[in-house]
Amino acid sequence: MIRFCQDKADCEALWEQFTPNEAAWDDWELMYAFHDQDRYRLNFLVHETEGQADGMIPLVEDSQDGSYELFGGSYPENRTLWIPMAHFPECYDALPDRTDFFDLKGSWVDSLLASHPQYADNFRETDYQYYLVPAEFDYDFSNHIQQHFSNDKRKGFLRDLRKLRERGVELHWSDDDESELFVALSQKNFGAESDHATESGRQEVYRVVRELKENGYLRTLTLSIEGAKQATSMSALHKGKWIALYSASNNDYDNLGKFLNVETIQEACRLRVDEVNYMTGMAWKAAWHMKQSPTRTMRKPARPAPES
Repeated sequence: MIRFCQDKADCEALWEQFTPNEAAWDDWELMYAFHDQDRYRLNFLVHETEGQADGMIPLVEDSQDGSYELFGGSYPENRTLWIPMAHFPECYDALPDRTDFFDLKGSWVDSLLASHPQYADNFRETDYQYYLVPAEFDYDFSNHIQQHFSNDKRKGFLRDLRKLRERGVELHWSDDDESELFVALSQKNFGAESDHATESGRQEVYRVVRELKENGYLRTLTLSIEGAKQATSMSALHKGKWIALYSASNNDYDNLGKFLNVETIQEACRLRVDEVNYMTGMAWKAAWHMKQSPTRTMRKPARPAPES
């Protein structure tokens, strides 16, 4: 049997019942910070057997266009559906049309399709999450550069970093909320194309960073030049995993973003984390020879196959 739940308290109780409580994205409070209450309505799908809930998909409805997605939106990634795989066909049939689940864990999807290959077209889209395992380069990103970059690339890369150090870039690590600085730099660099050009985009960052700080997960780096802040990265440190969530730098300064990312990775190494997660997208992550883990998007109905 399938039922849907819209009550916030009941949805939270269902979440706590089924969450594996392993990744940051399993934390209700953090995911609720990503949740835009004004736009999205809770509509959790619950699978029951003999009156007992034995699986749940945290579904939400977009009140603007009537589409559906997972609670917390499209930013969190590498997620799974908290249902027994045997129940997937029944749950899929109950999902509304125009349902999109972004960046599901690729290995979980592979296991699902091994049991239910008829849904392969619904999971056609693949992306890649990029990450580093600091133990593999002895907790020093310089070793990773030495191991994986060509001679010419390595020399140019290190030269760019050296020039910024010679310019006197000041580093400051803290748990400060620098969301205003991040948003301002994002808007400066990308204008109307920025994800934070809208009020809802800005408010999401403010909510998430505030929640990270309150829970003690926030790790913030600010870079200053001649006393003025010109870059920031805000990351989540959760159960030994470092998630690089938000970073922005003033593009008027060449290679400042590169410097920001290197110093962020080095701090994670100093803390001897198990993994540094740089999330999906952006070609520079592959160019830095980060490890890749596939993610898959599910769509109902399936999109037509691209023309060959």
